[in-house]
Amino acid sequence: MASFPLAAARASGEPRIVLVAPAKDAAIAVRLRAELEALHFEVLDVEMEAGPPSREPLEEAARKGDAVAAVRIVPSSAGVEVWIVDRMTGKTVLRELVAEDEPPHGGGATMALRVMELLRASLMELDAPRPPPGEVAPPAAIREILAPRHAETPRAAPVPGRRPFLTLELGPSMLMSPGGIGPSGLLHTSLHIQRPSERIGLSTFVSIPVVPANLAGPEGVATARFGLLGVGLRGSFAPHGAAWNANVGAGLSAVLLHFEGRPERSYAGASETLFTLAPYLRAGLGYAVTPHLRLRADVLTGVTVQRPVVEFVGRVAATWGLPFVSPSLGAELSWD
Repeated sequence: MASFPLAAARASGEPRIVLVAPAKDAAIAVRLRAELEALHFEVLDVEMEAGPPSREPLEEAARKGDAVAAVRIVPSSAGVEVWIVDRMTGKTVLRELVAEDEPPHGGGATMALRVMELLRASLMELDAPRPPPGEVAPPAAIREILAPRHAETPRAAPVPGRRPFLTLELGPSMLMSPGGIGPSGLLHTSLHIQRPSERIGLSTFVSIPVVPANLAGPEGVATARFGLLGVGLRGSFAPHGAAWNANVGAGLSAVLLHFEGRPERSYAGASETLFTLAPYLRAGLGYAVTPHLRLRADVLTGVTVQRPVVEFVGRVAATWGLPFVSPSLGAELSWD
């Protein structure tokens, strides 16, 4: 005789399975219930009187519970005896499971998984060329539960790739410094070698003057052209393959300054070329358009070791390089 607790009855669109276990809190019952609910079954706990198990009471419990199947677990000397009545195929499965890696009344995890495999094997007969006739039609949800197991194919785990070995960056930049001389335009190009490690690499850059800066005064106009050549280290702070990538670099640069004066009235003009060193810092952010092409925005800043001074007839007209800033935009091509 079977009894159906009122607390177990609930309305749900999920297919229902009757579970008969020696005790609701038994380890194997708890684990088996969790496995069934994870597959979106509604589990109906049913109690049965002690005695030799048979098919008829289990079928009756499944019908009264409006369940597609019923599972009964009976302890045995070697492990557990499992009864499965499948109303969709009309079959009954009886199997004794021997506890090989856990005691008969131990944790129950392995036993519960083996019971699930028996139930799944029974349900998979629904996909046979001529499915066995059962007393109830399989709900649509049963197909959804089984479909992932049939359609899902193993996928190889992604293999992390190496960072690009070589990157070439090209784009326009500006060079600015407080002190009286206006901004100038340059063509910036950088070459980065991702060694000695995948996080830190060698970096070199050249900024070629394109648009000069002008400094005007009563004595005339001075045209200034600036060039930069630098070498240092660059670090990357984003996982390989990420769309956004941040970089920070530092090193030493050489600054070339060429001034040419155009005097007014009776003043004499002069031209001069200066050379000085400047440590620099560079930071930037890139966005990957393709695996080998990034768009970048960077800012380079530094301080000259010697301060260049522009004089008009003995008068200090401007200074430069304490500090200087060079923002740039560009495209970065990479090769593995």
